[in-house]
Amino acid sequence: PRHGKSLRAAQIVVCAGAPLPEGRKLRVAVIGGGPAGASCAIELAKAGIETYMIERKLDNCKPCGGAIPLCMIEEFDLPMSIIDRKVRKMTMISPTNKEVQIGETLKEDEFIGMVRREVMDGFLRDRAMESGCKVINGLFMTMIAPKTKDEAYVLTYNDFGDSADGSARQGVKKTLEVDVVIGADGANSRVAKEIEAGDYEYAIAFQERMRIPEDKMEYYK
Repeated sequence: PRHGKSLRAAQIVVCAGAPLPEGRKLRVAVIGGGPAGASCAIELAKAGIETYMIERKLDNCKPCGGAIPLCMIEEFDLPMSIIDRKVRKMTMISPTNKEVQIGETLKEDEFIGMVRREVMDGFLRDRAMESGCKVINGLFMTMIAPKTKDEAYVLTYNDFGDSADGSARQGVKKTLEVDVVIGADGANSRVAKEIEAGDYEYAIAFQERMRIPEDKMEYYK
C-alpha cells in the first residue's frame, strides 16, 4: 500500500489504453449505484457507451445524506415529488449541549429538501436503465488489471439477481470484461483498495429517524 496519499485528490477511474476494435463500443463499469454512480451511468449511457452499474443493495434504506440543496432539483432534473419533506428549521445539538439553529437565513420560498435515499437512488437508477445502462444487483469483489494495452479489466462480482438455487445472499460468481472502471462505491471503496489509491480521512456519524406528534412537527414546517 502507498502511504501518505490521500483519496481527496484521487479520481477513482481506471481504464485500459488500446484503441477500440472497429464496431465495438467503449465498455464502462460503474461500481456503486448511489447518486454519484447512478448519475454517472446516466450520462455514459446517454452518450451511447456500453454501461454497466453494479450495486449490491437496490432497496437500500440509507438514513444519511438525505438533505439536498434546492439547486439540485433543477440541475439533476428531479421531480418535486421526490422531496419527502420541506425543512425550514433545524436544531443541531452538540455532545456538549450547544445548540445551532439552521434555516434562519432561508428566504420565504426556500427550504432544505429532505429525501429518502431509497427513493431518490432508485429513481436515478431507473433513469440509468431507461437510458440504456445495464444495472446488476451484485457485490463487486476483485479486479484484474490488464497486463497489455490490448487486454481489458476483468471484474469479479457476486450476482444476487441470478440465484436460481435460492442462494440470494451469496449470489452467483461472475466476471465482466470492461475498458473503464469507475469507483463510486462509497467511503470503504473496494475499487480504491484494488488500485491502492491511498488512505482517506473520515468521520463517524449517527442518524436516527423518529416519528413525533404532528403538533410538534408544525414547528419545523
